[in-house]
Amino acid sequence: MANSNSSTWMPTAGGVLNIVTGVLGIVGSLTLGILAIVFQSLQNNPDFYPDDPEVVPVLIAVFWVCCVFVLIPSIISIVGGVFAIQRKKWGWALAGSICAVLCSTITGVLALIFIIMGKKEFSKQINDA
Repeated sequence: MANSNSSTWMPTAGGVLNIVTGVLGIVGSLTLGILAIVFQSLQNNPDFYPDDPEVVPVLIAVFWVCCVFVLIPSIISIVGGVFAIQRKKWGWALAGSICAVLCSTITGVLALIFIIMGKKEFSKQINDA
């Protein structure tokens, strides 16, 4: 068990998991954005959707909305991961972990557990400063 002067691996591991999850979420968001652009370029091609051309604008809108709703939690997850590694601003680290759960369940839940279990290390630095 760690004494009061040492730090554990839990906030660092939670922060790394937050950052990895956030980066993967940004990659997924960029993929959705690229798909939206591809469908926009194919929207005027009647051979691509001969049966129901009305579905293309809806599909494009869904891709853009999903792109934004994945991008925002991914960015918050990365910011929270940086604060977790620095052991500063526990609220931001916790918010980043919650957003990581939205991006990827397994790594997000692990990050959330590690951040919650390492809360004492965040408050220790606040009291020392």
